[in-house]
Amino acid sequence: PHRIETYTVAAYWLRNSLGKVDEAEQFLRQGLKANPDSYEILFELGSLLYENRHDAARARNVWEAAVRRWHQREDKQKEPTFEVLHDIATRLAHLEEAEGNYAKAIEWLEVAKPHSPNPEAVQVQIDALRQKPGAPRK
Repeated sequence: PHRIETYTVAAYWLRNSLGKVDEAEQFLRQGLKANPDSYEILFELGSLLYENRHDAARARNVWEAAVRRWHQREDKQKEPTFEVLHDIATRLAHLEEAEGNYAKAIEWLEVAKPHSPNPEAVQVQIDALRQKPGAPRK
């Protein structure tokens, strides 16, 4: 019950390959009960809510909770794993951009940028968002 990867990988395949979204969500929620501090499970649950349920508000809440859990766990580590933080922040940025919340999208891209394998590409995205009507300039 404490193998987080089992929950995230199985749920991914359940929802994407088999189309069993309800089962995937139920499995993730079981995993979260067994691993309440898992930002990885929250990340996958947020992905399900956004991609399969088309529920941006709930996905946002779950992903923001994942960021908080990431900080609770990883801030204490000598060598934090930034990959999942990058992934969560990137997903939140795309969600916010799709919702027209350009300032918030830029904030999340700024979180993702230092942990990106290609920070220059993230900066291009930030610059493009700053050109949108109503978006904050620097």
